[in-house]
Order: sequence, then structure tokens, then C-alpha cells
Amino acid sequence: MHWRNRNATIAGGARVIGLETLERRFLAHVRGGETFPPEWCAQGLVGSDVGLSIYTNAYSSRLREALEADHPILALYLGDMLWAEFCAGYIEAHPSRVRSLRIFGAQVPEWLRCNKPFANHPAISELAAFERELLDVFDAADAERIEWAIVQSLDTAAWPGLRLQFHPSVRLLSTTTNAVEIWRALKDEQSPPDSRPSITPAHMLWRDRQRISRFRPADEAELIAVRSFLSAQDDFATVCEKMAEICRADEVPVLAIGFLRRWFDEGLIVGVANDGRPSPD
Repeated sequence: MHWRNRNATIAGGARVIGLETLERRFLAHVRGGETFPPEWCAQGLVGSDVGLSIYTNAYSSRLREALEADHPILALYLGDMLWAEFCAGYIEAHPSRVRSLRIFGAQVPEWLRCNKPFANHPAISELAAFERELLDVFDAADAERIEWAIVQSLDTAAWPGLRLQFHPSVRLLSTTTNAVEIWRALKDEQSPPDSRPSITPAHMLWRDRQRISRFRPADEAELIAVRSFLSAQDDFATVCEKMAEICRADEVPVLAIGFLRRWFDEGLIVGVANDGRPSPD
């Protein structure tokens, strides 16, 4: 099924349809909107109705395949019927508008959070959010990691003004449910636990030196430290001050340095800087 010319002549030249109109109506048809008139189709080996049906089914099937490629564990968790219901609803609400399917599912977590029956189960949208973070971690830009020895070589007076630059793949994901535990169980081909409130404030995700996506839980103190360095771009002294709000003051220096060492060992740091802040007397 095709149209050969920039303009299509209908009914022996009685009407000329512009290519833009043809394309718009055809796209609306495969998306389930306006009907594409069969007489606008060039006749081939199959009838117009069959040809249009093939294109419509192929469009939906390709988008469902893209969603499942991005969210294989979510699809497994929902099961066939709920997965089909989700795909139909999401495709209708967010039809593909760009050539790349990489960002087609960007709104999946939000759609699941706002639409029933999925909205009644927060673990579903958080499971989707975790899978999308894994995608972003894998696709993130690369950067040269630096070694812990660089920090060790700094003068003690430089530590209060120390700032860190994290690898572009580093992400933080806070969840209210045990969605990550559910994901891990299904990934390991085990029965998932029942949904319940999360006991972990957040998870850190990143891509390691071997380009493998990694993740692990982060406790409240580490979460404060990472956010302070990563989002607020605070220096080491300010990070310690924030950590002291929930930790004993005499424990903070050792705890903070322990976090730094772990981040370097995991390959999360690509740069250090010092703003010249003096050490406290």
C-alpha cells in the first residue's frame, strides 16, 4: 500500500490531496484516530482494508516491543493481561512523536502512578522508575575516573573546601516501597516478595569501569552526603555539617571519609576541586 506522487488524485482527478494531508490522516489512522479513506490508497496485491490493518497492528506491536525491551521485569510482574492493558493505555496517552524509541517510555512511571488499577499499587510505578534509571545509567556519558591517591596527596588544610565531581552515570533513586527487591527477585527468576514499605531510603546506581550497571542501597547519612556533593555542590565541611544533623558529631569525620573512600573504590568520582576554604581552628 502506497501513494506514488506528492499529490494524490482522487476519483479520476476530481480532488487532489496533498502529501501532508495524506501523511497526517494515515498517522491518525494507525494511532486509532481518524479513519483513512480506502480510496486514497494505491491498489496492490492486498485490499486497502487489509493493508491499513497491517500497518495499524504493526505500529502498535512495535511500540509494545519497545516498552517490553525497556521494562522486561515490569512486564513479568504485571502478567499478560495487565501488561496489555498498560501498553494500550500508555500508547494512547503518549503516542511516539520522535524517530528514536529510546525516550518513548520516558513517561511510563508517571503514567502508572496516575492511572488505575496501577496507581493503587505504588510498587508498580517505582519498579518502572528503577528500570528507567538503569537505562539512563547504561546510556550516560563516560568520563575518566580518578584514584583515591589524589585525595590522599592533598594537604590537610585543603579538606574543608574539597568538592567532588561524580561520574555522569551516577543516579539516586528514592522509593517508598520494596520495588527494587521485587525487581531483583524476578531478575533472579525467584518469586517476588509482597509489596511493602521500603526500609531503604534510596539506592545508588552507576555504570562501572567494565560498563556494567550497578546499584546498591544507601542509608540516610550517605544519602545526605551524596545529595550534598552531587546536587548542592557543597564542599566537604558543609557536607559534614549536614551529616551532623542526624549523626553524632564525633562520628561524622570518620563516616564521611569512609563514604569518600568507598565512592573512589567503586569508580564514582571523576574530579576533585578545592575552593580554598580554610580549615576550622
